[in-house]
Amino acid sequence: MNLLLGIALAYPALNPTLTLAQAQADFDLMRRAIQEAHAGFDRYAPRAEMARDLDDARRRLRDGMPLPEFSRVVAESMVRIRCGHTHWRLDPDTQRALDAAPILPLQVAVEGSRPVVAWNNSPEDRSIRPGMEIVSINGRSAASLLRSMGRVTPRDGFSAAGERTVIGWRFAENYWWLVERGSEFAVTARTEDGRTIRARLMGRSRKAPAAENPVNAPAQAARERQRWWTGGRGVRFLENGGVAQLRIDSFRGDDFPKWLDHTFRDLREKHVRALVIDLRGNGGGDDNYGSLLVAHLTDRPFRYFDRIWMPTLVPSFREHTNFPNDPKVMRELREKTKRAENGGFLVTSALHAGVGDQAPAKESFGGKVFVLTDGGTFSTAADVCAVLRSMRRATFIGEETGGAYEGNNSGLSTMVTLPNSKFQFNLPMFRYTNAVTPDRRGRGTMPHHVVPGRLTDGLRGVDRALEKALALSRR
Repeated sequence: MNLLLGIALAYPALNPTLTLAQAQADFDLMRRAIQEAHAGFDRYAPRAEMARDLDDARRRLRDGMPLPEFSRVVAESMVRIRCGHTHWRLDPDTQRALDAAPILPLQVAVEGSRPVVAWNNSPEDRSIRPGMEIVSINGRSAASLLRSMGRVTPRDGFSAAGERTVIGWRFAENYWWLVERGSEFAVTARTEDGRTIRARLMGRSRKAPAAENPVNAPAQAARERQRWWTGGRGVRFLENGGVAQLRIDSFRGDDFPKWLDHTFRDLREKHVRALVIDLRGNGGGDDNYGSLLVAHLTDRPFRYFDRIWMPTLVPSFREHTNFPNDPKVMRELREKTKRAENGGFLVTSALHAGVGDQAPAKESFGGKVFVLTDGGTFSTAADVCAVLRSMRRATFIGEETGGAYEGNNSGLSTMVTLPNSKFQFNLPMFRYTNAVTPDRRGRGTMPHHVVPGRLTDGLRGVDRALEKALALSRR
């Protein structure tokens, strides 16, 4: 079957459609926006190559195009930028249909090349349990589903762990959008000991209350046992007080600097010899807070960002964005940036302190440092990892970070709304270059010790990455 026809048949109830002229107008606005103002448009591929890809995508547009099909073409085009901050929102009509639709009642995590059940939200089924590998859904292999979802999954550069993480987050929704719409799902799964389980699950609305399914009880109990911190961060002492584990869920909160100072003072007073910083699943936050954490791990001045570049100060397509219409903002951008030699503008330390020289914190830790990472370690958390890795200040354990080692595109951003389809996407205008020794271009920060996360380990209360860090701390 022709791919476009197959997609169209998958959405028979979704209206309206776009005329060819409407689809082309929206696509051309998207293209103009990313070519003019996206800070990372040509970060991983030459502009000529990106232009050819956009030409090919535009040729897929047609008259009477369903909105979900158009959204897919646009999303696949933007994913080519390889920017995890270029996320998008489906148009309101498609989103309403998704919210009301019965979708796959499973939460999924992707481990290596395998989708694994994280939670069974079906109120009736007792056979599909957390930790089982999904082999197929409605006869479609797991491998084919991951390929399809990967084509619309935003991620930084070529981080495989980052891609897997984001696919898992939206697995059920993307199955509905990209694969098929239906109310029943024939799921084939495989247990850890190799047994095959087959079940037919009824779809549930993503807005429905969580089902109280007893098969999730072990997973819920394991989560509660493992979450020893509260409020998004915490510190605990292990190995008879010789090792501290610092957990940071995000770099946010007005009290973060004070909490950090207090924590590191506590480490000094308790004579801690080694520190384990757990940044798994940390999606980022305030750039300055990331730099502040690094400052507590060194006794000398350092650089955090080498530079921040932006292609334009004011987008020419502002009427289609939420770009701030504030004269003070415009004046600050003009006064606190300078023209770059090869075009665009460089952000000065007057606008963003991260590009200036950074001073060590008064309370700094000089012992061994271990950092736990995974594909959810993104944005500011990934910047912290990159700088510490380049400084050779820490040993990294776990998986590649989802955020790119050499920097991301974020900071000043604007949401673009395509006028005909109402499809929206985030357009980052700051291109960060971390102050790091160049490494594998486009990859995340790589661990010294690869310890993949496994749901089945978590169900048993086992944290292999932490165990590895504690073992290394004794040497």
